[in-house]
Amino acid sequence: MGDNMEKNVEFTMLYDIYGKLLTAKQQEIFEEYYLFNLSLREIAENKQISYQAVRDSIKTSETTLINFEKVTHTLELTQRIKQAYKLCESEDLNKKRQQIKKLLKSEDDI
Repeated sequence: MGDNMEKNVEFTMLYDIYGKLLTAKQQEIFEEYYLFNLSLREIAENKQISYQAVRDSIKTSETTLINFEKVTHTLELTQRIKQAYKLCESEDLNKKRQQIKKLLKSEDDI
């Protein structure tokens, strides 16, 4: 996977966690860029704002999402929980897996 693809996946995951903390306009622009794969120009035309305003909004949103993660580590913790859960999938650890699943309520919640 290329660096750009990894960056996109990471920002999408950060957005899933912290997106509601961005302004409504930042959310709209971020979603159009990262989720709907529109270009900066397309977004600028759709919103009737400058290319630079779109670029600035995306950069501000990225910085904000990164800063939230630096403070809360929610994405990191979620990934570690998923890794721990996967380690418990062997038959030998099935009882522990069931205990962890009960503790976490459902693997879908992670």
